[in-house]
Amino acid sequence: MTRGLMTRHTLRLVYAAVAALMLASCAQGPNDRFPRFRSDISIVPPGSPPAVIRQPVVPEMLVPCRGHVLVPALGMTFVSKGQQAPGAGQYMREENLTPPYRILPPGVLVTKEHNPGRVNVELDAQKRIIGLYCG
Repeated sequence: MTRGLMTRHTLRLVYAAVAALMLASCAQGPNDRFPRFRSDISIVPPGSPPAVIRQPVVPEMLVPCRGHVLVPALGMTFVSKGQQAPGAGQYMREENLTPPYRILPPGVLVTKEHNPGRVNVELDAQKRIIGLYCG
């Protein structure tokens, strides 16, 4: 009886240690590859390759946060408040977004707070819109 109890206890300790190691290997802090904030985002230079959309965007899934109206803006340059519009090409101004919304530049850490009525706009390094989702 004591031996079976000790074996179960040992197995629980082994499982807990393995789980802790797996979780520790997943944790990452900011580094050169994934900085907390990038301020070196620039406007798309002429002749650059087209934007690569991050995921398939289904307009029906964006209805709760009113993001379905933004689907045509995928691939366009995003112009922040107070910034000058590019001289050529299509763009979308931040002033045209209805709150609540969240702009996600590349490499930014995203909080886990979930707001089903908020549209998230993902940008690439050239400030092009590459993703839309609610949350």
